[in-house]
Amino acid sequence: MDAVKSILTPFGFTSNAIQDTLKLVVIGGTVETVRRVSSSAWSNFVDSFFLTAHFSQEDYPYDWIMHWLAKQPAWSRSREFEITTRSGGRNAMQSNTTGDLEDEDSEDDELVHGRRRRKVALMPSVDTTHTIYYRGHWLRVTRSRRNDAWSGSYQELTISVVARNNGILKTLVLEAKKEYERDAEHRVHIFMADVYGSWRWNGARQKRPMSSIVLEPGVKEMLINDCKDFLRSEDWYAERGIPFRRGYLLHGVPGSGKTSLIHSLAGELGLDIYVVSLSSKGMSDNTLNSLMGRVPSRCILLLEDLDAAFTRSVSRDSGSTGAPPTTTSADGTTASSKKAATTEESDGSTLSLSGLLNSLDGVAAAEGRLLFATTNHIERLDPALSRPGRMDVWVNFSNATKWQAEGIFKCFFPSAESRAKRLAEMTSALEADGTNHLPGSPQQRSRKTKVSTHSAPLLSDAEISELAKQFADAIPDGEMSVASLQGYLLKNKTRPHESVAEAAAWVIKERETKAKLKKEKEEKEKKEEEADAKEKEEKKQARKEKRKAEKEAAKKAAESSDGSSSDSEDETKKSEKKSKSVKWEKVEMPAETIPALVTAMILTPIATPTLESAPLTPSSESSSESDAAFVDALVDAATTTAPAAEAPTVSALAASTVGTAEITTPAVAAAA
Repeated sequence: MDAVKSILTPFGFTSNAIQDTLKLVVIGGTVETVRRVSSSAWSNFVDSFFLTAHFSQEDYPYDWIMHWLAKQPAWSRSREFEITTRSGGRNAMQSNTTGDLEDEDSEDDELVHGRRRRKVALMPSVDTTHTIYYRGHWLRVTRSRRNDAWSGSYQELTISVVARNNGILKTLVLEAKKEYERDAEHRVHIFMADVYGSWRWNGARQKRPMSSIVLEPGVKEMLINDCKDFLRSEDWYAERGIPFRRGYLLHGVPGSGKTSLIHSLAGELGLDIYVVSLSSKGMSDNTLNSLMGRVPSRCILLLEDLDAAFTRSVSRDSGSTGAPPTTTSADGTTASSKKAATTEESDGSTLSLSGLLNSLDGVAAAEGRLLFATTNHIERLDPALSRPGRMDVWVNFSNATKWQAEGIFKCFFPSAESRAKRLAEMTSALEADGTNHLPGSPQQRSRKTKVSTHSAPLLSDAEISELAKQFADAIPDGEMSVASLQGYLLKNKTRPHESVAEAAAWVIKERETKAKLKKEKEEKEKKEEEADAKEKEEKKQARKEKRKAEKEAAKKAAESSDGSSSDSEDETKKSEKKSKSVKWEKVEMPAETIPALVTAMILTPIATPTLESAPLTPSSESSSESDAAFVDALVDAATTTAPAAEAPTVSALAASTVGTAEITTPAVAAAA
């Protein structure tokens, strides 16, 4: 201490100031040490006694817990909350929660400007901690939001509790699961695929009873029994080494009830529906494989309009039946290839048929799911896509028959006995369970039931059967779709007698409408064909004009070049004219003079013209004179070296070899 004082004294520090400073340092260090020790002790305590469970929005337990929390009074008494009119997500399957703000003076069925009154709910804020008392334990619940580069934004739920084991959390999860499944008994959850290769909840729909689906006798029963048998046969498939997958191909005319049947099957089997849009933006082979790998084991996987999803590459070869029609353009490319390239550039989809096939039954394909695919044109599908193993069961949907028309009429207008029986079944189910099976709170069910404005007059079974038969007789067999019949009956949902009486007139009107639409379509196609033909003719005419212009330009260029080379052409013509004056002659000489002539040709030093000065064809006067002199010299040499003798004469051409070119020397005419 004295040493520190001796050091600090020269700088103006007194002993009292030094003591005060040291005291503050000691106090601050002590406080910080206590804080760190206490924090470490609390962390150890939390790690030793606090149990923490994390629930991600990507999995089902998150939905169970959120649905359970929505019914807890403490959840609605949060000190920090959000006021919203939108549902909280996948957990918001029921119409009321403990956090709803209700107006006692208004009815839920009351319409305001054609819409029901919006319900205002209190939702605890994100990134805040809430305390809930559950079975003798205090639960600390935190809802947070996370951001992921691959899956985007998602929520996460954290629950902490002080306990020696995780039994309390297991009890909580199981209770939330049972309550969720009980309330979701009359709901079908729909999941849609996104561009990140994940599944997003798209909403919960009311289950559709199978009695509302009218198909040919035996079709519904066959599908239900086949699906149930498959779901119970996992061990049978495993014992025989067969992949635990099942595919159903529903094909036929539009509006025949393919999608409605899948919705009803999902409600009957208690399965969720996972929908994949193969033509969506950004869909690729890797994305589809990722989606198929994340499909739950018990669900319905739906591929809608399979033929329309592969308009760019429906088959693996151009000769397959699914290839779209192509038209060759002037540049040699096809119209379909141009359209395909444009579409791929615009939507970024790189999905191929091979990728789809591998995702359906490849090594990484999910098992235990029911695959349903719908198409309006089965002939466009590649055989590899519709073969057994991928599509095991085929169901054909056609236009409504008379039997179907009668059944649809009975669904729209149930008899008094059927309606009373159905109401009794619903009431008994509510009394047996004592829970909220149907949407709405107990307070809502205790209210006075309002008479529906859409209720049809109650008729007996005999009357309904007679009206249904008359309605079926008025509907032509196999001409109207199920959707058109449903649309007609929706317009007359409270008028059973009038709907039967006006059915014949409606059929005539529908035929006229179809004929009109068909005529308009034919006219439109004819106009398009004429426009295409006109466009082709214009292109053809443009190509002709272009070629004509090119020829004229080439002709003009040739004429301009002819003017510049006129002098050279004149000289050429003069040389040709002079060459025409050259005549070829035979030279008569005795036979014995030939050896001497050859010797003279070799030994006589006469200047011979070169190729440049003496071309193969005589073209100048100087070359002709030199050639004549050359011949005369040869003849003179031959006559002086060899004596004249009587011998037969031969005709020989005087020839000279200049370089490597053989030149036949002509005699010059006298005129030259």
